[in-house]
Amino acid sequence: MGRRGILYLPAEVRKRLGIDENSDLILTIEDECIVIKPLKSVFVLGASSRKIAEISVEEFEKESEELQRELYE
Repeated sequence: MGRRGILYLPAEVRKRLGIDENSDLILTIEDECIVIKPLKSVFVLGASSRKIAEISVEEFEKESEELQRELYE
């Protein structure tokens, strides 16, 4: 740990978890332990998850616009 409280993860740990300098991490405290996990973006999760429906870009945009109107108008 650096003087300013910065944690430095070994290269082996970063590589194994797929962490780089731009990665978002979530830090939690469990009992007496610090738990650090990579935080995946919704885009990464969407691209890597099992698909349960098919929708075109146009259909997605239409649904998104309708939901936004309902929420913000």
